[in-house]
Amino acid sequence: MLTKGKREADFAKCLQLIVETSQTILDVGTSERFAKNLRCYEPLFDGKNYIAAGYNPSMNFCKYNCDCHQDIEEMTFENSSFDAVICLDVLEHVINPFQAVKQIKRVLRQGGKILLTVPFLYGYHGKGSSSQSHDSYPDFWRFTHEGLQLLFNDFQTIEITPLDGPIEFRLKQLYCTHFLKMPLFRGIVDAIDPRSIGKATSGHMLFGIK
Repeated sequence: MLTKGKREADFAKCLQLIVETSQTILDVGTSERFAKNLRCYEPLFDGKNYIAAGYNPSMNFCKYNCDCHQDIEEMTFENSSFDAVICLDVLEHVINPFQAVKQIKRVLRQGGKILLTVPFLYGYHGKGSSSQSHDSYPDFWRFTHEGLQLLFNDFQTIEITPLDGPIEFRLKQLYCTHFLKMPLFRGIVDAIDPRSIGKATSGHMLFGIK
């Protein structure tokens, strides 16, 4: 979950770049259209061919229902089907993340872009089931920046950004995220809490080009 500040600014910058330079966009592993951090950016996608694909998704979201079912490890889309893939907080729930990334690369055209987020130092957030559906999903993995580099080592370019710095990370551990919604407090944390690869962070964002 984004909590404003620099991390959301970085996410918005990457998302805008992806949407502006892409016509066909796959949002894979989502529970519904424009779920998670995408809802407030929905207008960016006007005129784009946006496809939301979930694993056995619930169809109780009316106009925001997913467009189709897809197993991220065995996607049925043809090779080079998409200009961009968005994959937010999904790989930790996948049995074989290497196979999932292989499939993401397969469905991306050459030069296509990916925006991905994954947890690193983050608590368990599964539902205690081996099923990967959105009503009962497991939670298998956490990802260091080096793990992401290994997963995406055959992409042309990858940029990995910590989602927060050590201070913000510890505030989250103490369940103090409500303070981060206060503009003054948010500004202070952004000013004194540099985000650095290899330091404590709740997760990572990856922007990549195939």
